[in-house]
Amino acid sequence: MKEYHSNGVYFGYPENWVIEESEMNTAAGSVQLTNEDGAFWLLKKYPFGTNPDEIAKEVLTLMQEEYEDMEVDRFDRIFFDKMVTGFEMTFFYLDLMNFATVLCFEQDGLTFAVFWQTGNQLIIRNNESVPIEKVLEAVTLSLLQGPHCKEQPLQHSCCEHKHESNKNP
Repeated sequence: MKEYHSNGVYFGYPENWVIEESEMNTAAGSVQLTNEDGAFWLLKKYPFGTNPDEIAKEVLTLMQEEYEDMEVDRFDRIFFDKMVTGFEMTFFYLDLMNFATVLCFEQDGLTFAVFWQTGNQLIIRNNESVPIEKVLEAVTLSLLQGPHCKEQPLQHSCCEHKHESNKNP
């Protein structure tokens, strides 16, 4: 596992993933991770005062314009004392099931949006098949918990969630 640590942002990510950053030293920077199968994870910073819920809704609108018949689950969760809002989306593209998530939160006077998308792919880890979606969730949880906590992100117990499900919020 590699670690990204720059301008107050920390997260862990798989060693074989490619990382690209753009202007992370500004209030509008971004970092993107990609793997060889086309899955990606994107972190975007927004200036102070940007509404996290509005960003999540804008991303959802763009996705709904691109992909018809999308199933959407809205969520509001507390992770590591941060209120996180967003949407989980499931849709078909090129006859394959795809998963996407947008989640937004405020931290250190900035607003952050995380967006990831993947197909129904698996990776082999310790002789077990793991959905790439779980890897992307672990990267996100490492971002939310920060560098102070070295527990495995998917095994941490300080998360609560409220989950609402519907076809079109």
